Amino acid sequence: MQQLYVVGFEVAVADDGSGPPAFERLLAHMLQHVSPEKNGLSVSSFMLGKGEAVVPGYGPGRSEKHVSWFPVAAVDGHRGLRMEIEEDLPRGGRFVCQLTASESGGTTGFRVVMGRKSDGLLAPATVEDLRPPRALQAIMKDSALRRTDGHDSITATVTPALTAQVPAVRERLGAAGRRLPILVVSSIRTMGPPAAFARKAAQRLAGLAHVVVVSGWLAFDSFNAELERNLLPRDGARLYWPTADARNPWWSSTELYGDHEALLGRLTRLLAPLSVVARERDRLWDAVRSSETDAILEDLAGSESGKITQLKEKLEEERKQSVDLFEQNEQLESQVARLEIQVANLTAQLETAVLSSTAEPIVEQKRPVANPGDFSSDWDRWEQESDGGLVFTPNAKEQWRKCSYPYPERMREALDTLAELAKEWKAQRGKVGTSLVSWVGDSTPLVYAPSDEPLRRAKKHEFKFEREKPWDRQSHIKLDDNTSPDRVGRIYFAIDNAAHRWIVDHVGLKLYGL
Repeated sequence: MQQLYVVGFEVAVADDGSGPPAFERLLAHMLQHVSPEKNGLSVSSFMLGKGEAVVPGYGPGRSEKHVSWFPVAAVDGHRGLRMEIEEDLPRGGRFVCQLTASESGGTTGFRVVMGRKSDGLLAPATVEDLRPPRALQAIMKDSALRRTDGHDSITATVTPALTAQVPAVRERLGAAGRRLPILVVSSIRTMGPPAAFARKAAQRLAGLAHVVVVSGWLAFDSFNAELERNLLPRDGARLYWPTADARNPWWSSTELYGDHEALLGRLTRLLAPLSVVARERDRLWDAVRSSETDAILEDLAGSESGKITQLKEKLEEERKQSVDLFEQNEQLESQVARLEIQVANLTAQLETAVLSSTAEPIVEQKRPVANPGDFSSDWDRWEQESDGGLVFTPNAKEQWRKCSYPYPERMREALDTLAELAKEWKAQRGKVGTSLVSWVGDSTPLVYAPSDEPLRRAKKHEFKFEREKPWDRQSHIKLDDNTSPDRVGRIYFAIDNAAHRWIVDHVGLKLYGL
């Protein structure tokens, strides 16, 4: 098999996780590939012995898949399962996806290798068409699992950053020991096309790159403020390699407002060959297989004749030869991958040479607001930009005018973001497919809480607006928690499910504890 893509990481049950151990959870996710509802297979049956199944193709025109699996259960603490999924490619050859779950010496790991069996076909492979298999997607969504590669935490979610989170992002870019590149996306509009691209990239590039989206003008200017080179283009993206001396490629706003699938294909074509070179042999799987061989030899050790000793020696000799062949094959595959990377680099250099644009993006900075705490011209703007999804009461405006919150830029940034969220929530008529806490947290860096018990006990949770019946304003956005009370910001609002709008009645400091 010609390897085209390799993703691997260690897996452990999260501190607050419950249920099956990590290895069993991996098997449950791998089981999806054999249509268990049709074949009657279970996690326990996987480990009973070798097996195979033919599964219909996903979607019209897709060829059927041949799935085979090979379990290893040597001794306690050493077990594994390798699954291979093959299907014919429309342009010749066979696509192969190899999934491996291993447990050895108290460590559990998962590895995905995707590649091609060319069947003698002398033609380049289409790396950009590769997509994470269903098992990998499910493992990424499993909140009970913690996935790590060295010091890197492996996820399929985008990390959103407003101004307050920018220092942590820059620290992450310079962190020693970081293994994966970081794709940083600028999205001046929190819910704009660049942010949508970042969410798609986080899923497609899981295990190949981390994805961060820097939202809004303030965060964008803050990110670039201390950079002399490798600036982030406005509403564009830049890939920051783990090594400081590498050239960090970038993409303009035109590309992020364009065909996302085409751009994701280019990123996959850039990163997938590097993953083949960077990943070594699956040492955890090797340890499991070695333990299996050792167990067999131990069983033979008590047998009767000297021929057993000769057999053991022969097996050991053949095992060493197999390892040598594996290593030679790896070296050859790495050479092929390096040649493909060189071709890609030369192609990129040629494209750069013929382009008339400059090698670095021209970064536009927004002029600072003369009085950042003056929202007088912004209240109506936020209501209009939200299409009426965000409404401010006279009390909200008055409370902000009188308050002494020390970070007006952050509050302005939060309200910019809240207006975009309210617009999207109104457009979907409040049906976002998950809880509002998860939706806000997954879409933006804002921290939303649906209730506030101290506010309710203080009887400060109700207000009147446009009707006699009071509204409940316990729903709130938190700013700058875990600090002195005179620095804790809050946006309190009621949720009008009938008109699909959020009615903001307080902007300023927290209403209790001062």
